[in-house]
Amino acid sequence: MGEPESFSRKEIISRIGTFFLIVGVGLFLLFLLSESTGKISFEYLCGSTILVTLGFIFRAQYKKGGPSSGRFGLFKRFRRKKDE
Repeated sequence: MGEPESFSRKEIISRIGTFFLIVGVGLFLLFLLSESTGKISFEYLCGSTILVTLGFIFRAQYKKGGPSSGRFGLFKRFRRKKDE
């Protein structure tokens, strides 16, 4: 069984990082809700900190370089002329 042509391990890692970020933000919201009830649960805060950190680490490994949209092409041309 081969891998599909468009399969990229780094892209999968990036998606896992996005999942960790979302779950980490959810845990942080649970921490804020637990604080508002008066029963502070620091496990939510610790878990959210760990998951958000892992999420950023996983997302940083895959940086998508999309094609330029050309919106700032005029400014780039002026900057090139100024540098020359």
